[in-house]
Amino acid sequence: MIKLSFTLNKNRLELMVSEMKPLSQILYEDLQIDTQERNCNGKVCGNCLVLFDKEPTLGCLIPAFKLQNKTVTTFDSFMQTAHYRNIRRIYTQLNIEPCPNCYAAKTLIFESILLKSKTKASQTSTLDDFSKNFVNKGKNIFDKPEILAETIEREFLISPCPCMNSQELFEIAIKAQEDRIKRRVL
Repeated sequence: MIKLSFTLNKNRLELMVSEMKPLSQILYEDLQIDTQERNCNGKVCGNCLVLFDKEPTLGCLIPAFKLQNKTVTTFDSFMQTAHYRNIRRIYTQLNIEPCPNCYAAKTLIFESILLKSKTKASQTSTLDDFSKNFVNKGKNIFDKPEILAETIEREFLISPCPCMNSQELFEIAIKAQEDRIKRRVL
């Protein structure tokens, strides 16, 4: 048994569990969160996906000992945020959305991609004007965080459902990013 201290959906928790017990089982058995898939036994379906320190990660593959001092966000909690409403709005605008089997997983992956692009942009925004001009040869790309097609393809490997193609995934990510900048939902 191990005494865990971690943050789940912005709440600090402490509990005693077996050190190898997967997060998906902890959520269901110890915390009574029953809205995620929990019985896949690591078959990588993507349905138990959570944001683990802002990274999309399968809950069935996270042993308890790795939770120590980490932050976990479930889809249920994420649905209560402005960032979720942003992604949902883009699904509606484009008339493209993941199937019910992978909706939660793909939506959390979009969030992770958008958070990473925001972080990358904020890190580069600390450069002075001369450095920006030197690095970009006069082009100001620092106003808009960068999302690459390769990043999209790599990130979505964790949710193998073929309900969307790579062009649709890329289009949703770009539009969601533009919408966040326009609405200042950062």
